Amino acid sequence: MPFCNGFPCYMVALSLVRPYKQGMKCCAPAIPATYPHLILKEAGQVSRACLFALLLLLPLLLTGCGLLTSNSMDPANSDAAAQPAGTEDATDDDSQWKPTPVPYSTDITVSGADKADAALKGKLEGASQLVLLRKEPPDSLLALERRARMDVETALKLLHSEGYYDGTADFRITEASQTPKAATSSQTDSSPAQGGKHNVLLRLETGPRYTLGKIHIEYSPPPTVPEAFKTRTRPAGLLGLGREPVPPPTFPTELPGLAAGQHFTAGAILDAVEKLPERLRRRGYPLARIVSSRYTLDRAAHQLNIEVVLAAGSPAMLGQVEVTGAEQVNAEYLQCIVPWQINRRPWNSDVLEDYANTLRGLGLFRTVEVQPLPEQAQALGDDGLISLPASVTVKERPFRSISGSARYATDTGLGVEAGWEHRNLFHNGEKLTVQAPFAEDKQGIKAVFEKPAFLSRRQRLQVSGSVLREVTDAYTKEGLSAGGGIERRFSRYWWGGIGLSGESGYLKDNEHSRQDYSVIQPEAHLRFDSRNNVLNPVRGAETRLSFAPFSGFYGQPFSAWAGTLAANFYYAPIHNAKGRPSDKLVLAARLEGGFMSGSSLQDIPSNLRYFAGGASTVRGYAYQAIGPRDSEDEPLGGRSYQIVNLEARFKVTEDVGIVPFLDGGMVYKDAFPHIIGDMDWGAGLGLRYFTPIGPLRFDVATPLRRDGDDAPLQFYISIGQSF
Repeated sequence: MPFCNGFPCYMVALSLVRPYKQGMKCCAPAIPATYPHLILKEAGQVSRACLFALLLLLPLLLTGCGLLTSNSMDPANSDAAAQPAGTEDATDDDSQWKPTPVPYSTDITVSGADKADAALKGKLEGASQLVLLRKEPPDSLLALERRARMDVETALKLLHSEGYYDGTADFRITEASQTPKAATSSQTDSSPAQGGKHNVLLRLETGPRYTLGKIHIEYSPPPTVPEAFKTRTRPAGLLGLGREPVPPPTFPTELPGLAAGQHFTAGAILDAVEKLPERLRRRGYPLARIVSSRYTLDRAAHQLNIEVVLAAGSPAMLGQVEVTGAEQVNAEYLQCIVPWQINRRPWNSDVLEDYANTLRGLGLFRTVEVQPLPEQAQALGDDGLISLPASVTVKERPFRSISGSARYATDTGLGVEAGWEHRNLFHNGEKLTVQAPFAEDKQGIKAVFEKPAFLSRRQRLQVSGSVLREVTDAYTKEGLSAGGGIERRFSRYWWGGIGLSGESGYLKDNEHSRQDYSVIQPEAHLRFDSRNNVLNPVRGAETRLSFAPFSGFYGQPFSAWAGTLAANFYYAPIHNAKGRPSDKLVLAARLEGGFMSGSSLQDIPSNLRYFAGGASTVRGYAYQAIGPRDSEDEPLGGRSYQIVNLEARFKVTEDVGIVPFLDGGMVYKDAFPHIIGDMDWGAGLGLRYFTPIGPLRFDVATPLRRDGDDAPLQFYISIGQSF
């Protein structure tokens, strides 16, 4: 039993029940509402006795007689002092209060909500103190009742948040019984079932569920639409090269996702109200805000009425960008890659966030913060239009890094690769990457240099070179290659590029002994990319169409045309509470094909031919094993191919996922593939472990049509999704 100033707390609570309820402090728990009722009921019988006892004690307290304090002259104390050292007074242990845990079980019942019973019960269990602290029994019945009262308050808030404004909640504590109470599926125990356990019953009566009544949205003062917002155009057409008019901004008069007569939750209403100014900030009004919001109940009609007043603020154009925190990165470079023309585009918070994400993706900064600068706004005309600058605050990270990776496949064996990267070579975001692969099928060194904002903020320059030795079942190659190209962004999703590359070295295969070769190859491509994440996409698509005429010398001069089409698709059928695609399940597909014409298969160097089979094409088959064979039953390669990959990516936990997959493909000697012809198929199951740098991939696959040399299982370990 706890003590306060020498008195047991229940005595203080009993004698001072009214002052204590008004705010006096005590170490005992707050007295629940039912207890004052019981105490006050008995107070009429003992009030005069308590008052008389207090009057007797008051003079003694004032004179310091100390009846309530220890006294060295007290005979009891004298006796205690006279006791030999090492002895204890048995009465001391008896007088000290020791807490005794009160085990309990909890039952929650919900009535009146029909199908909502289980949902309300589950939500209350997730927030209930009785349930969350069930493994920590309270020290007294008062503490147990305090938990129950807190849960009653939580239950009422829950009912109101779900639209049950006439709902009620109460509790009942059943006294301890010497007979163990039988546990039920809805019962939550604080300890194993045993005699003497209390039971707490929480009862919720929902009453009718309210619906939305009148929804009134008002703008004060009325917003203005400047002339510049009425005459805008935007890119149109397949490549974004055309123009089309942009409708002037509109101002919402309804809450998104809500309508009169619908059931609602408090969270849905608050989210919808918060979205109103956000919508305006994407339409040229960055200073939009909520002036007031009022919610009233019509209890007769069981409806909730909503009144929201908004201030749109001044219309604004996206203005200059001020960069702070950049020490080694030139601020002019960050301003150069701004995705808007100054004072030519209405303010759009999404565009600003896209710019921030672009900066984060450069690998140059630890943090990036972008926000408007309303104090530096400047008027652009008489119709209230302003130019609003933006502030970009960055914190740089180290620009140099080293890396290492490893992979293993049954067909190609173990491979490792070391890398070095500099992401700010000339202080304008230039990236130089050097990699040194060392594996059974490939050894050497390769380097890539990338220059962003090359001659234009929408263009980038890429130059690459390599010295590699490749050893496969189809050929052995030692060669030097170099190339370069420019890629330009036409619109948000469309890219296009041109390039030129060359390669020279020697080849050896079953049809040719060691033979020199050289080739030069111009290339043009068009790319569409709407993926939300490059390493682990959840939604979107990537399509690439490329054409590459090439010519060279391989025993004799040759020339040919080559083209490829590759399309990856990602779809998430499950959405989270906010309506966004969830990565719990992702359906992924890849379709790819290519052709080559102008020369016979034997005239084309074997390293330029098409092959299929292995971790990146058709799992279950050995590397390059699918397609035509030479006289020694080794892979010959072909002039055309097609590949199909299907995956279902299940995320079991935040860190682990499983991926059943089906792959198919075929390589042909003909110039063009046999669309949906007889393909070799492989099936398998993969395991994914998600890391900050991408998922760690482990796949096991088997060929569905085995030849004599095909292994029954193929294993693959690498980083990143298969496509």
